[in-house]
Amino acid sequence: MNVIKIVASSPINMALNNLFWVGCVVGRYELIWLVAPAIFCYAALLVYFGTVHINQLALPVAVGIFIDSVYTAFGVFQFEHHSVLLPLWMCTLWIAFATSLPLSLKLLGRNAYLAALTGATGFPFSYYVGYKLGAISFGLALPWVIVLVALTWAIFLPILFRLANSQQVRLREAI
Repeated sequence: MNVIKIVASSPINMALNNLFWVGCVVGRYELIWLVAPAIFCYAALLVYFGTVHINQLALPVAVGIFIDSVYTAFGVFQFEHHSVLLPLWMCTLWIAFATSLPLSLKLLGRNAYLAALTGATGFPFSYYVGYKLGAISFGLALPWVIVLVALTWAIFLPILFRLANSQQVRLREAI
């Protein structure tokens, strides 16, 4: 079995994403210069070897950064040392997450209801843990943020899966 198949396998992708999440959230300013290149290299390898198409990464990254930027601009999300722009570690985290949509999380994307349920539970949980670790604070009461994030990602995660899957179909048709 070649190395790229191992690195792109669901268990390794999930493990790397969890490791990248910890590196970005816990080591947000101290470790970003180590974690960001690792994430960029991992994503670049997946694209270079044809495991994922660049659009499968670019679209989720753009949507995620846009949504988080809107919440930050309106004061819902607040980051230390940043007023309206997302910190680099948060943008980098979106790149790591985008690799999981066509790989380790692709089974969730086959069912829109399951994707919506995952978005409604997984994203609020992730932001809550980030809040508890001091990586993010909120301009609204915690219950409102949880509801807002849950509703947002219950809608947008199924859309991201659909976009990622449509790129995968186009990639297969081109080959």
